[in-house]
Formats: sequence, structure tokens, C-alpha cells
Amino acid sequence: MVYIPDGMPHVQRSMVADSNYLSSVNSFFRVWYEAHHRFPANRDEFDNALESGQAAWQNRVQSPSRWSFYSRKGVRLPYEVVVVTNANGPRTDNVSDRPGVVYYCVSTDQQEFWVTMTGLHQDVAHTAILKRVADLPYEKLWLVKAAGKDYPIHKP
Repeated sequence: MVYIPDGMPHVQRSMVADSNYLSSVNSFFRVWYEAHHRFPANRDEFDNALESGQAAWQNRVQSPSRWSFYSRKGVRLPYEVVVVTNANGPRTDNVSDRPGVVYYCVSTDQQEFWVTMTGLHQDVAHTAILKRVADLPYEKLWLVKAAGKDYPIHKP
């Protein structure tokens, strides 16, 4: 068994699940961008990008679970996606105190996006904070970001 230094028991489950969720968003949004020449504009397109991405990756990458490893009163909480349009950067303030809230911020022209997520940095907490590397409060913010200019358009 391997322990993360200064890690906490929940880190093993929630950190891996949250990391996988953000990684899938990053991978599947690239597929969406290549097909549409823009990033998802709203919640329906966000969900569609996550659902259709798995097939594009030939099922080598699974679609992220809708359920987080966070729970309230013994009931697992779903990831909650909040879409912020006309964004100039990631959501870093005025975030929910509930863990598992995903902030998807997309620019007006849908050529850039940023994703942040709330989580807990201890097993039992009254409020969540933005996810940090290894769930440690002094580490840098977990952020998924991409710009369309980073993805070359492949022509057949």
C-alpha cells in the first residue's frame, strides 16, 4: 500500500475520481473542438461532449461518472455542473461550499475554456473549497484549461 505524504483517507477515493473527471473533460473537449471548431456553449453541449467522447476514444477512456465520492448524510452527491458563459478566466471566487461542484467557464467566442471544481481537504468538513493538488490547502489550484488555437485542425 502506498500512502501520499500528508494525505488523508478520503484523498485516495475523491482525489482519483476528481482527477479522472477533469482529465476526461480535457480529453473529450478536444474531440468536441475538433468536430465543432469551438468548445461546448452550454450545459447540454457539455453533457453531450462527455457522452460522445468515449466513443471517439474507442472506449479506452471512460465517460466520467455523474456521482462524486462525496456524500452528505451517507448519500453520495452527484457532480453538479455550473456553466459560466462569456468568461475571461476560471471561477476562483464565490464558489459553492458543497463538494463536487464543477465550474465550466467558456469564453464568448467558445475558443477557450476553464474548469475548476470544489472538494474537501479533510474527511468531514462543513464547507468545500476549490480543489487543490493532493487536496492540500497550500497547493496550487486544480485547473483544466484549453484554447482552440492549441488544437490544430486536421484536414482529410
